[in-house]
Amino acid sequence: MNTTANPTIESEKVTCKGCEKEFLIIQAEKAFYKKKGLPNPELCPDCRRQRRLSLRNERKLFKRTCDKCRKEIISTYRAESPFVIYCQECFWKHLG
Repeated sequence: MNTTANPTIESEKVTCKGCEKEFLIIQAEKAFYKKKGLPNPELCPDCRRQRRLSLRNERKLFKRTCDKCRKEIISTYRAESPFVIYCQECFWKHLG
């Protein structure tokens, strides 16, 4: 780790543990992480973003049946999930 002095911003050069590219952590970032009780990042911003996006479930869809009328539907919840899932019609009837 190298510390680079700049007249306005002091930054630290770090090697990403994911892609091995160098990235900078500026003083304001260090202060933020310290205030929140977090360690300085070991992954570059691109690798952190890629990791966050990999944890999302926006594109996984599952076939299951409505828990009320038994009509086949597509849901973001697996059939084995403990949640009660309704088709659109049953959902609106349940609310109304």
